[in-house]
Amino acid sequence: MQSGDSLESNPDLAAIRQCLDGDSEAFRQLVVRHQDAVSAMMWRFTRDPQTQEELVQDVFVEAYLSLRNYKGRAPFSHYLSRIATRVGYRFWKRQARERRRQQINLTEVAEQMQRAQAAAESPAETLEPAEAGELVYQMLDQLPPRDRLVLSLRYVEEKDVEETARLTGWSETMVKVQTWRARNKLKKLVERAGLNPDAKEK
Repeated sequence: MQSGDSLESNPDLAAIRQCLDGDSEAFRQLVVRHQDAVSAMMWRFTRDPQTQEELVQDVFVEAYLSLRNYKGRAPFSHYLSRIATRVGYRFWKRQARERRRQQINLTEVAEQMQRAQAAAESPAETLEPAEAGELVYQMLDQLPPRDRLVLSLRYVEEKDVEETARLTGWSETMVKVQTWRARNKLKKLVERAGLNPDAKEK
């Protein structure tokens, strides 16, 4: 961890040092300071408020248990964002395992995507931003967790390759390869649902 001067000027580092010295109130200060940002991160992994709250709690529990691993070389918010990405990714993997025990039915998703395509061919104001966001979320929800994660970070969160690599712990080359593979899978999923993703380009 960084020097005493840095501890005095950085409230996160000061709170972490106090927490490691046994002050439980100090970690509560960290939670209060960062919980809104972590909550916003976890919203990309679930649209269920209760599940979102549970994931936020998981992030802070993991952060607390691994607090001694934080070296203070980057802002604590960056450390939390990496933990949040891992927690969300594990959640998606659990969901994927549960889905494999059931028969996946794409009929409802296909209907939603068809409505989205019809709306896209109409004036833009017919599709509200919240509706468009929900449709994108549902489309990505049909992909394996690894593909869903990279597409969400690259195109929904608009992270560049370097930032995506930092959040996932992958190499930049892996991010590029995974993005290419995930885009192809998404295209096949759209075609399987009975839509032509290139229709508007003809």
